[in-house]
Amino acid sequence: MSNKRYDETRPSISAELRRAVEVESGHCCAIKGCGEHTYLEVHHVDEDRENNTMDNLILLCDKHHKMAHSRVIDRKALREYKKLLSVSYNTLINERFDQLEKLLREQSKSRLDPELPEKQYISFDLEKRSPKRHEILYFSLDHIAICHYERLSGLEFEHQVEFFRGEDKLLLDALRQSDQEEDIIIDVHYFRTSYIDAPAYASWLEKKIELYELLTGRKARGILLIVVRKPHMKREGYLSLTEQGVKACTRNITLKVYSCEEVGFQPDP
Repeated sequence: MSNKRYDETRPSISAELRRAVEVESGHCCAIKGCGEHTYLEVHHVDEDRENNTMDNLILLCDKHHKMAHSRVIDRKALREYKKLLSVSYNTLINERFDQLEKLLREQSKSRLDPELPEKQYISFDLEKRSPKRHEILYFSLDHIAICHYERLSGLEFEHQVEFFRGEDKLLLDALRQSDQEEDIIIDVHYFRTSYIDAPAYASWLEKKIELYELLTGRKARGILLIVVRKPHMKREGYLSLTEQGVKACTRNITLKVYSCEEVGFQPDP
């Protein structure tokens, strides 16, 4: 047991660390079955208030916090609750990654052009690889479109942001983090023709937002940025399925539609 008095000055818990502890327990008391989400306090499992490591911190409601200090709930029990949290949180993260991976595979298939096969040249142990031409053009369009939105909104974004967790990866077209308001995630898609219109694009972005919030503990909203090949595709009702998808989302997602002419880039041959 630590001999530090609880009224003595001790190192403070950073906002980022507290957020991580809150996210781990789903912003409610970590005691299984409690569910309390108000008057929450971070408790040091080993009661050493200088030991501000993630493994030593657990979120408790006022009642269970007092029970922990009076040893009604002992340290061994708290560590078991902590393990349950970690397993549950990791399972949830993996489920979200699996869902997102499935959606992104569908997205990748929808963007492939069968007329442009991948080319590889192999000679003995030397292999040459290069992205398909349409992949380079689409990549360029995505970030030119984001720059166009930046100019119009007066906001700056990080481009091609990647979050790694083991072998899993979350890739965002653009991200803006702010301590004053919700973070913003931009997801870009190019519509060559009207048949690409579908309600799925908004749900893809919604899954990315959910996973981002789980990984970071930060709140976010989305901008679904659609670039259309021809100006007439911007007419009201032309992208009705995409619009329906946005309306069906429970997350705050805004639809923005630009033409290639507006952004100043045409990716087609």
